Amino acid sequence: MSKTRICVSVYGENEENLAENIRRGFEKGADLAEVRLDLSGYNSVESLAEKLRPFADRLVLTLRPMGEGGKSSLPVEERVKILRRLADIRPAYIDLELSTLKQYPADEFRRAGVKVIASWHSFESTPDDDSLSRLCEECLRHGDVAKVVTFSTGPRDNIRVISLYTKYPPRRLIAFCMGEQGWITRILSMAADAPIAYAALGDAKTAPGQLTVEEMLVMRENIFGGGGGG
Repeated sequence: MSKTRICVSVYGENEENLAENIRRGFEKGADLAEVRLDLSGYNSVESLAEKLRPFADRLVLTLRPMGEGGKSSLPVEERVKILRRLADIRPAYIDLELSTLKQYPADEFRRAGVKVIASWHSFESTPDDDSLSRLCEECLRHGDVAKVVTFSTGPRDNIRVISLYTKYPPRRLIAFCMGEQGWITRILSMAADAPIAYAALGDAKTAPGQLTVEEMLVMRENIFGGGGGG
């Protein structure tokens, strides 16, 4: 079993602040950094690319729209265009919503040597088993990794989501629940062999129920023992 990589979710008011927060996340022990471009300020895509380039092979880039838990009000074609330009720096992953990938397939990112996370989020509830399975299959079809994240109202939702790891290839699946009742699934997903688990940089949480980098590292060590991500 490979160790789950801890991915710190970061943003910044400008390129310099964003780069500093990425550095801070890595200094705290994160393996990857999810760059929330929709929560960040920057002067141009070119200046942003230059600031991100030194960290590129450890970055997950996402530009989340409103309605999918993000703050970007850009048209979908503009969001995809920005991410395609940033693919030139060869980040580890680009995260695109399932709905976006149905319009703009991942082929161009893959040709640039970038893996694609196909993501789907529900911020109010957890769908039934059949719906979750269908969503997993769609995400796996459109991306290299499927990310299915729901909102937990209790243990039954948590079990429903974590059980997805018994049905689909664990190393291609990121599945957990948001919310104060869902935090345990972030830990259970690591035990289920998820490739990536997300964490916050201090108090700068980007999702409800998110644990800090330090907390997730302790949990990972309890599951896998010492050492870095794999």
